[in-house]
Amino acid sequence: MAASSSVRPTTTGPQVFINFRGKDVRNGFLSFLEPAMREANINVFIDKHEVVGTDLVNLFVRIQESRVVVVIFSKDYTSSEWCLDELAQIKDCIDQGGLNVIPIFYKLAPSSVEELKGGFGDSFRVLKCKYKDEPERTQKWEEALKSIPKIKGLTLSEKSDRNEREFMNETIFEIQRSLSQIAVKGNPKLESNSLGGFMVPARRLVITHAENPEKWTWSAIYDRPHKADIEIATMINTHSLIKINGDFHTRKLIPGKKYEVVFLVRLHDTSLGWKNDVTLTLKLVMGDKTGNEKEKKLCLDEYIGENWVDILVGEFEAPPKKDDAKIFFSMSQYVDTDKKSGLVVKGFAIRPA
Repeated sequence: MAASSSVRPTTTGPQVFINFRGKDVRNGFLSFLEPAMREANINVFIDKHEVVGTDLVNLFVRIQESRVVVVIFSKDYTSSEWCLDELAQIKDCIDQGGLNVIPIFYKLAPSSVEELKGGFGDSFRVLKCKYKDEPERTQKWEEALKSIPKIKGLTLSEKSDRNEREFMNETIFEIQRSLSQIAVKGNPKLESNSLGGFMVPARRLVITHAENPEKWTWSAIYDRPHKADIEIATMINTHSLIKINGDFHTRKLIPGKKYEVVFLVRLHDTSLGWKNDVTLTLKLVMGDKTGNEKEKKLCLDEYIGENWVDILVGEFEAPPKKDDAKIFFSMSQYVDTDKKSGLVVKGFAIRPA
């Protein structure tokens, strides 16, 4: 029987469904990938957590509810009609335009899948013969096997020089990147999004005068990307200097990969005082206190009246975990002559660039 995994509708974002052959990867690659995904802030659910008695129809619903699917092709994949039925459903969702798919070729050449070669192809032909009285079903299997491998994916060949940990890290990074693109696809100004990365919410930031109710108010909103209520800070009236800053330890990031830091904000239609530039700063500091800093100027006035926007603070490459590094990020404005209002702060996001 094939095994599958998906994220339930929780507070951490859209579902990730994993289609895989349990016999090949459950006790090996997947047993390491699952906890590593959780460590990387990706909520994953595998079939051992599913309700007893779940049938294929239930899993089809899971696929339809998902936004990202990881398909792990392995040597014995095509000996399972369960895997292939799921794969056919995944193709249907792709055709409808509502699904991101990441194919993984685990100790298997992509051409073996697409061209049904070797043992992979032989197993498929045996299964196809077994279900010769269901030609429509087997035709869907074949179409899915030919189309999904054409999507750019990840390959760990049988004789690869890379070890499984390196491949696992690359897999996690690609899942994060796919998740981080979901809400901003089409129009990056429509909705802010930290999915697939990490969010430092407003309550964890140091905001000048944030506890003064005459200058800032705190409220909760429903955040659709995370399917949860989160606290936001709204500036109501200040002539003061303003600084918003936070920090994040890099230990949960994939070493050598590039990440971006974005400021998640909106400005109400009635916002005032944002014609002068703000300063956005990103600083990477190693455990030995060495580091580098990037700074940029930006006028927020052009964002007045927009929905939530992602404002890029800067990019950096995640250092080795042994470097014990942290990033520090901030938004500041040192003009105290103008009345300022209308800025709404959700937080900062760190996500794959």
